[in-house]
Amino acid sequence: MPPPALNLPPGFRFHPTDEELVLHYLCRKCATQQIAVPVIAEIDLYKFDPWDLPGMALYGEKEWYFFSPRDRKYPNGTRPNRSARTGYWKATGADKPIGNPRPVGIKKALVFYSGKAPKGDKTNWIMHEYRLAHVDRSARKNNTLRLDDWVLCRIYNKKGAVEKQQPPSGVRKIERSEPEDEKPRIVPRVEGILPPQAVADCVYFDASDSVPRLHTTDSSCSEQVVSPELASEVQSEMKRGNEFAYNYLDATLGSGNQMSPLQDIFMYLYNSKPF
Repeated sequence: MPPPALNLPPGFRFHPTDEELVLHYLCRKCATQQIAVPVIAEIDLYKFDPWDLPGMALYGEKEWYFFSPRDRKYPNGTRPNRSARTGYWKATGADKPIGNPRPVGIKKALVFYSGKAPKGDKTNWIMHEYRLAHVDRSARKNNTLRLDDWVLCRIYNKKGAVEKQQPPSGVRKIERSEPEDEKPRIVPRVEGILPPQAVADCVYFDASDSVPRLHTTDSSCSEQVVSPELASEVQSEMKRGNEFAYNYLDATLGSGNQMSPLQDIFMYLYNSKPF
């Protein structure tokens, strides 16, 4: 809201066109002529951040206007200094001439970036800068950095709100990683040797049968019947079990190189016994 000292009439709105801003405000300001209604504040705009400017304006709700000087970036050049307090203004698009048929002013659009150039964070703050055309901006003899005594600037936010400073670039949120699920421990398998539990699950004897049977988990043949001759040997060995322990190594000594099925079973269990 404008200060009471302005004494603006009821229903007053300030929505000038580009030509009106240049002809009736900027040209008169540069020529030190009086402006009928002083609704444009005079500040050094590049020393502030855009979100601080609405509070310094004399008038405006969603757009704010300022007269500001413009300095050189280098003493002997014509390039303007676009640095602000915590960021910089970056030009976007092409310059637009104001006035017909002969241009009187030049309009340039700029976007504010928070942080240090050239890796700043783009914001929603926009500035339209109006400067006079056909002005000698060559380096002056007194080596001053002043490029323009006055330029006219229109400031607004694309979202229509006064946004505060954006987080500086390079600052990232630290996310806590959740603990990973513990993977099951894998026991290495040695070729030719099975764990004792695996042997117990795969092979067992049923002592309730009159004829010993070898039970396996093989789907093709779940039970294998031992011959009667071998069954008698097994029963005799079970009776003599109390007298002496069975020597598994003797089972490997037979006539010829071929072993009986029972010897194959005992050798399999003996070799798979953990040491």
